[in-house]
Amino acid sequence: MYIEVDYNPSPADTFFISAGLNNTEAISFDYTTKGHRVIKQVLTKIKTKEEIEKEPHKSGGWDTLVLKDGEFIKKYHVEWTDKGKFDEVNDEVWETVWEKPLPDSDKKKLLEYSHLISDNYEHLNEDEMANFEGYMKDLVEQYTV
Repeated sequence: MYIEVDYNPSPADTFFISAGLNNTEAISFDYTTKGHRVIKQVLTKIKTKEEIEKEPHKSGGWDTLVLKDGEFIKKYHVEWTDKGKFDEVNDEVWETVWEKPLPDSDKKKLLEYSHLISDNYEHLNEDEMANFEGYMKDLVEQYTV
């Protein structure tokens, strides 16, 4: 499973975790200033260098951790522009096609996993990552049926 976790080490009280369904769709769990929600996002465009240079204003930036099949793959920097239901992330434009409230029970567990991964991403425990990935698969399945 391909999962991106915004880098938010303890004691952060926010998180953004995204699980790729394929190369152009993701289910994301957002507990940030933008909302407390579960969203489905679809990649709608990859911007050209010229398009990026024309619009240099960004709403924010942070690092994101990439996990695949329970292992840390890389950490990269994100530049984000908030355009309502369209989020520009580096050179990609992601459209939010639906949004649902994030249940409190999932919020607590996802925050724990966000801390675990952010605090230990270079030395992830295999069993903990298997548990996280199993939890994410079950959670994502609830929103894709």
